[in-house]
Amino acid sequence: MPMRRFQLLILSLIVFASCASSKQAGSKPKIAQPSVGLQQEVGPAQLGYPYGPIEIKYNFAVQNNAAETITLIRVDIQSINPAGGAYSLRHNFYNFKQEIPANSVGVVTFWARGFGWGRGLRESEPVSVRGVAYFESPSGTFQKVFIQELSQYPD
Repeated sequence: MPMRRFQLLILSLIVFASCASSKQAGSKPKIAQPSVGLQQEVGPAQLGYPYGPIEIKYNFAVQNNAAETITLIRVDIQSINPAGGAYSLRHNFYNFKQEIPANSVGVVTFWARGFGWGRGLRESEPVSVRGVAYFESPSGTFQKVFIQELSQYPD
């Protein structure tokens, strides 16, 4: 019986060693990380501060700081205001296939569904948005997490 345990121990060590020496599937590619920014184009102020379901228009800008083309493939966003903000966003994602050339800026526009809280104390409160942008590049796939506070004062 001790020989069987020893063989099992050796086998498990070989398996763990092979896993540790292999390339990690989730490792980041070795390229300069992009800068991202979210701008609200249409919000409650432009819609008359409705109470209920609304659609918010965003511009999402990506500055590619790498020496190779990257492709924006998806953006996940949600509001993270605990009990405030002019509107709330549920967690949702939006798919894209936007190539951004090396050392340049790309902008995508999309509409997100939210819930407006109408007129009242919340109408001018900023909305905090958390998001994750997903990218592809010749070096591999990667993601960028961002948090942005969006002012609700009309320009």
